Amino acid sequence: MKKLEKYLASIDFTQPPSLKFLKRLTNDTGVIQHGKYAVPERNLGYSVDDNARALIITLLYNKLFDNEEALDLAINYLSYVQHSKSSDDWFYNFMTYGHEFLDHSKTEDGFGRVFWALGYTIYANPRRDLVLGAKHTIAEIMGNIRKLVDLRPKAYTIAGLYYLSQTEGYEWARTEIIYLSDLLIAKYKSNYSKDWKWFEPFMTYANAIYPYALCLAFQLTQKKEYLEIAIESLDFLEKETTNSEGVPTPIGQDGWYFKGKKKATYDQQPLEAAKMVIANLAIYKVTQEEKYFERAKKWFAWYHGFNLKNAQVYDEVTKGCFDGINQEGVNLNQGAESIITYLLAYLAFSDIELKTK
Repeated sequence: MKKLEKYLASIDFTQPPSLKFLKRLTNDTGVIQHGKYAVPERNLGYSVDDNARALIITLLYNKLFDNEEALDLAINYLSYVQHSKSSDDWFYNFMTYGHEFLDHSKTEDGFGRVFWALGYTIYANPRRDLVLGAKHTIAEIMGNIRKLVDLRPKAYTIAGLYYLSQTEGYEWARTEIIYLSDLLIAKYKSNYSKDWKWFEPFMTYANAIYPYALCLAFQLTQKKEYLEIAIESLDFLEKETTNSEGVPTPIGQDGWYFKGKKKATYDQQPLEAAKMVIANLAIYKVTQEEKYFERAKKWFAWYHGFNLKNAQVYDEVTKGCFDGINQEGVNLNQGAESIITYLLAYLAFSDIELKTK
């Protein structure tokens, strides 16, 4: 434990994290998707995924630290999300810097992440303008929930539905959560074996979203099976993404991990560490088992050097986050997904720490 604490010695989760780099990437349109090193790379444009995630973290930032500037950023991100909605109530994932949507880029992932962000906006109730905007868009897109085919977007959508379910006027969200959660459970059982306790015959990106979503579903419904499988799958993911020395080792995107095949070590993405933080903290809140809190700290420490390369992924100079770890060390580019997911992980700890003070 002492080894881990040295990586987190300078972190005080009761103090707000810096939004400096997020602001650097944000213009009047929204948050720019990528950076060339630490300079916004305009020619790669924008992603609805990043703007949806940025909406969540700015609202959570305001909730925890009462910051009006964060709400003004949130308006920008909500505006981008709404503008990205297509005529069939899905979302264009990519837009060029010249404000042209790419017709082929509508994805279910984008829908799920937007639904999560809009649900959280309504739940957080930060300001009337934000809430009314989110309610309007939710009403337009809710008909697509049961049209989702891919598994991961269903998990993202469960998160948004959970927050809606905590809000007056959205009693229907419970039914949709059970519908989607039961689909996750069915996939888990169909892929389950003694040595493979997972929802799919592979592990790719944002893996911990599955146990996180089922934990939220349990909190609402109290269905024990949801929590049991959330814990069992998260424990399996922990085992598969921690090396023999206890160092967090996310599944690499250069090949991923298919059942029975060799696991890719690189490139490791900040997104994976963040999702492990929020999943472990969600289980900790429900079970009060200290090991999940400690695992979350371990995964947050990944950003601060507790990784295979002993590399600082969070950049103390720019207040941004490098785009991952590869065979040579850190990827020196700093993009939106990296800093936004870092902030999500940080604020998840702040939410716990501030409530215990």
